[in-house]
Parts: sequence; structure tokens; C-alpha cells
Amino acid sequence: MKNAIKYFYNIEPLNITFKNNYYFFFYNNNQYCIYNYTQNINNINEIYNQNLYLLYNKIPVHKIILNKNNLPISTINNKHYILYKINIKDINKKISLQSINKLNSIRILTQNININWANNWIDRIDYTEYQINQMGKKYPLLVESFNYYVGLSENAISYLNNVKNDYNQYSFSHKKLTINSTLFDLYDPCNIIIDYKVKDIAEYIKISFFNKNYNIIYELDNYFKTNYLNYNSIILLYSRILYPTFYFHIYDNIIKEKTNNKELITLISKTKEYELFLYKIFQYIKKIYPIPEIDWIKKTNS
Repeated sequence: MKNAIKYFYNIEPLNITFKNNYYFFFYNNNQYCIYNYTQNINNINEIYNQNLYLLYNKIPVHKIILNKNNLPISTINNKHYILYKINIKDINKKISLQSINKLNSIRILTQNININWANNWIDRIDYTEYQINQMGKKYPLLVESFNYYVGLSENAISYLNNVKNDYNQYSFSHKKLTINSTLFDLYDPCNIIIDYKVKDIAEYIKISFFNKNYNIIYELDNYFKTNYLNYNSIILLYSRILYPTFYFHIYDNIIKEKTNNKELITLISKTKEYELFLYKIFQYIKKIYPIPEIDWIKKTNS
């Protein structure tokens, strides 16, 4: 990899460390990383232009470095690689609502995209049901837990019924945020997408439960002091909170044999605690916005 970096970028790294599919190194007192880009290569120019736009707006995303051919992609041993210059000091620091809000603050005013969470979630349920029917005997705990989390998903979909598309609420968001996400993940150009502004906020709220972040209400208080969300966005927010992203992450990792049942067992053990968390977040939001009740959450926690 050292020779490839020198050839494509005229950079000679002294030491390279490999972590989570990224090669990290320092050069001229700056930190860089290079990694194997496995997504659709046809999207790379759009990602690069988006990266330039975010940097122009002083968002500390990692800067994509062009190679000697003035391209954002380098082909090394028949694999595609992207080089980043990292623009933050503490790459291992956990994300916060404040750091998310900084990226969310750049509004996207466009009608060239059409985001439909309900359709995406329905497709996800249908595909997962197909997998369960095909491979269920191999994963009995997934089969046992599946109906409950599909039920949560269907609640989330139902909650979206009265939401109209609102282009003014599009912003920069992320493909994936997890309980282990750091600032490095937050500012990764290939993790940044255009979606509803509240997507990251909702994911952060769910992450807060699993990370035992007892300051989440305080963080939300500060957020709503400086950020206005219209009614559509609040419905989107709570529907996203209802949608069990975390379950499907674990599901995928089990199917791909990247993890065993330990994470799923831990998740299932927290079911009642999580239902109470959903209720408390609902009660908090309802003090600010008159959102519809969800009968089973109210009944379970009354």
C-alpha cells in the first residue's frame, strides 16, 4: 500500500496502520486514510462535488484527495481506493447532537430527489420475511424476535401516513450511524447522503438509549431552543425513532456471519426498558408538538 500511495499521490507515508478497513498514516503533520471503495463507482463524482460543497461551507469533513490523474478513485490490485485528508483531531470522539446539528444546518433546497421512508421500510420487511422463510431454521432466535420488530416497523410506517413530501426539510445526513459511531464516521464523505434532516437526530436518540446517554433530554432541550422543526418533520422524527434500525443492523450482521446471537440476546433483554424509553421520548415531544398518540405505547407504560 505504501508504494501505491507514493505512485498515485506522490506521498511517502512513514508508518501505516490498518483499522476497520481503513489504512491510516501521517504526512507533513496531517493525518490521512485510504480505503477500499466498494460502492457504486458511478456515484463518485457526485460524492466528490458534495465533499467540495461541504468544505466550502466550513464543515470539517474529510477531504477527498485527487490522484495524479486528477481522479478521486485509484485502482490498486483491481480494487478501487479513495484517499482522505482527515480534518479533525480526535477521530475517536463519540458523536453528539451538537456535532450532528452542525452538518444538518446546511439545508438542501431541491426537488430533484424523492425520499420515501415508508416504501424503503416496506421493501425491507418484505425482503427480510423472504429471508426468514428461506433460512429461518438456521437462525431460530431471529425467527423468534422477527414479528415483534416487524410490528415496530409497521407502527413507524403507519405514523408516516399523513406526511407530505417537504423539500425544505432535506439536509445532509448519513447512510449509517451506530452506537459505535465516532466523529470519523460523521465526517466520512462516503457516509454522507441527502435525506430528511431529522434522520440523524432520530438515530442519535435511539443510539443514546443503547449508550446509556442520560443527558439526551438536556441535549434535546438545547437543540429545540435553536432549531425549528415543522409538524411534518416532527412526525418524520418520531416515526424514525419507532423504526428499529438497530434490529436490522444486528439481523444483517448475523445473516452475513459477522456476529453471533450475543447482540440480539442483549437487545431482546432490553425490550421493556426500550418501550419505556419510547414513551418518555414521546411525552417529551408532545409537550412541544401535538403529535398523535400511539395506543400500545401509552397503554404499556401508563
